[in-house]
Amino acid sequence: MTTAHATENLVPNVQELSVEESAELFDAAARRHLGMSGSEFLVSWDQGRFAGEPECVEAMSVAMLIPLVR
Repeated sequence: MTTAHATENLVPNVQELSVEESAELFDAAARRHLGMSGSEFLVSWDQGRFAGEPECVEAMSVAMLIPLVR
């Protein structure tokens, strides 16, 4: 039996990010994983630079964060 109290504890300590914080997080991830800015990553992503490279874990790690900035 699930109670409201048990459901509340499933996602502890969730914090919403501001637009600026989201952009900073995205940029930091792109720099850490790929050595490029978040803006540079978005241009490369849109140009298909990472297409066909499913083994590029670093690019996928940053790509998962795209919804933070778009």
